[in-house]
Amino acid sequence: MNNFQKIKSFFSNNKFPILIFFGLSFAISLTFPTGFSIRYSYQLNDIANEPIIAPFDFGILKTDQKLTKDLDEARNSVPFSFSRDQDFVDNQIAIIDTFFIYLNDIYSAHDLFISSQDSLYKYRYEPEFESYQSSFIADSTTYVTLYSEFLDQYQFQIDKAQWDQLLGINESLTEPLNLELFKNQIKQICLNRWAEGIIDEPLENIFSDEISIIQGGELVIAPTRNYNDIETAWKKNREEVNLIYDNELDIKSTLSYELINEFTKPNILFDKDLTESRQKERLDKVSRFQGTVLANELIVDTNNRITESVLLKLKSLQLESERRLGYERAADKFREYLGAFFVVSILLFLLFSFFYIYRNEYFREPKLLLLIGLLMYLIVFFSWIIVSYQLPTYIIPIAMFSILLTVLLDTTVSLISSTILILLVSLLIGNDLDFAIIQFFISFIAILSVRKLRKRRQIIATMLTLVFCSLFVFFSVMLFKGIDFLDYNYSTVGYLALSSFLCPILAFGLVPLFESFFGITTDLSLIELLDYDQPLLKKLMEDAPGTHTHSVKVGTLAESCANAIGARALLCRVGSYYHDIGKIKKPEYYAENQTGENKHDSITPHMSAKILKQHVTDGLALADEYGLPNIIKDFIETHHAKNRMEFFYKKALENDSKVDENEFRYPGPKPSSKETGIVMLAEAIEAQANSLKNPTLEKFETMIDKAIRSRLEDGQLDECPLTMEDLQKIKGRRDGKHGLLPVLSGLYHSRPEYPSKDDE
Repeated sequence: MNNFQKIKSFFSNNKFPILIFFGLSFAISLTFPTGFSIRYSYQLNDIANEPIIAPFDFGILKTDQKLTKDLDEARNSVPFSFSRDQDFVDNQIAIIDTFFIYLNDIYSAHDLFISSQDSLYKYRYEPEFESYQSSFIADSTTYVTLYSEFLDQYQFQIDKAQWDQLLGINESLTEPLNLELFKNQIKQICLNRWAEGIIDEPLENIFSDEISIIQGGELVIAPTRNYNDIETAWKKNREEVNLIYDNELDIKSTLSYELINEFTKPNILFDKDLTESRQKERLDKVSRFQGTVLANELIVDTNNRITESVLLKLKSLQLESERRLGYERAADKFREYLGAFFVVSILLFLLFSFFYIYRNEYFREPKLLLLIGLLMYLIVFFSWIIVSYQLPTYIIPIAMFSILLTVLLDTTVSLISSTILILLVSLLIGNDLDFAIIQFFISFIAILSVRKLRKRRQIIATMLTLVFCSLFVFFSVMLFKGIDFLDYNYSTVGYLALSSFLCPILAFGLVPLFESFFGITTDLSLIELLDYDQPLLKKLMEDAPGTHTHSVKVGTLAESCANAIGARALLCRVGSYYHDIGKIKKPEYYAENQTGENKHDSITPHMSAKILKQHVTDGLALADEYGLPNIIKDFIETHHAKNRMEFFYKKALENDSKVDENEFRYPGPKPSSKETGIVMLAEAIEAQANSLKNPTLEKFETMIDKAIRSRLEDGQLDECPLTMEDLQKIKGRRDGKHGLLPVLSGLYHSRPEYPSKDDE
């Protein structure tokens, strides 16, 4: 096969990873700055690595604070526009007159009603009684109807009892009410307010010191403080009412104040559209520049510090350069984005190459590649938003990305992916080396803190550790750059500490979501499977206690072997606990559960082999029934690989020399991961060790060598990535801590016989 055919075959066999690679490269490159913004992207207190000379004349942008101040001053200098509505005042006066006419009619109707009532009582025994009775009914009906209509029409914050008191219906006033005088007093106070001017906008919302009012076709500009808003008018109304009535509790004082407030409405109306139009005109005239840099003028020389004024000039030059050169020609724009695409592709190529060479199982698993690509793009996109809105860059949650990949996948993948992500984000925010150094350190500490997640308190410890480390590395960089601690704006370090504190919380909150969506089993889920309240484990203990004991011992051996070679120890233990759950169906056919008669003595070797193979199928069925994850089911179907049942095979040969060997082999498949390979070896060796008489280290060592060699020769480890070096570590040393030998010597060592009490 020539090189072209190899390349063609590679692309044909890896369509999905290649699609993700190009899609992710394209999506990320769209967020990247290009052209001048990359070439001269510096941060405050950086050192210029080359002289920067202005290629053309350009204006120096104002600082955000200066521009905001100038814009506020310009906005406040534009008087708010109003118009005085005299027709409204005339209409309100007419309404007041109508109101008092109505009130006077009620007053008069009440007098007639009282008079008719007195006459009716006076002439109750006279012949004219019926005539007075008719007058009384008519007068009372007129009064009640008129009063009801009045109350319905004028639904003020005044109840009927107060009206009755004012009119002298329920309780006579100290002096008769002069409605005309009462009306004139109310009308005069209202006219006073309208003469001063009541605007329909709260004074606190008017930013200008002056307002312009159109009245009678003329424009009047006057200080804002000369006018009233509605609350100020009410306050002045109260003061004038108090001058007329000494007693504030007097019903006339109370009701006159209420009536004045009901009739006092704004007569100077705000013209919002005209005001905003004038403000926009004024704001458009505010210059965004505070000076000029001439062509060929030196902005900063080599090895000089980037000060605030230099940084402002560079940003101004970047803006003018993009306006002149970058975005007016489509060809230039395409060329720059093509460069961004190539840069991003180079970094992602390093990541995908790592997957292809060292984590091929991830490279060939679409869901895992999609997970990594999605998380990476979300962080980059969030960084683009941060840069676009000029928010603090240190709130970018790269540590969250590192923690998520560590918990969901593994430490090495998280470390490599975080490195590439930090490089991408550092380029995006402007070649910020300080940011890269700080994030490298924080991400590494985050990965280190959660690489072996077992307990919930690790989350709290991780949060506190990241905050401390973020402060430490930040101030270390400041010391290196010689920044004055007294003059520094500490909001940046505050954002960094806050991000470091929140990242573990966000990461652990998102873990269950990604677990369920991408079908990943994390150590947190594995720990839950070790709980003896799990129904399947409880059933194994009750129905097959011997198998449960065997599984626990296998788990101890497998975990020690995994620690010896750096495999997932927790996964090995959990896989061991569940690898033999199929024996629950017929526990009496397995030696570890037998206490008396051996069931296999009464059946043929062929039937025995069939029963033994069935526990793998039964285990997979139980795993599906109880919802065990696929990664655990791998241990169930591979823990015997395709090994031959030697005892029953030889027993069958005694009766028939033409026995089909495949009938006495387990269905497989063979182990395809280090963890499943470890459990297969641990399972076989624990079963053999259990049958040793007078076990010694020499016997254990011989047994282990023989078991490993036989499985190598039989090809049961052909698909497993365990190396010969790994197998040697799995065996372990007599004086070691990890591997099979140290654990077997602890589980099965012989004990001295102590004399009993009777022997004494």
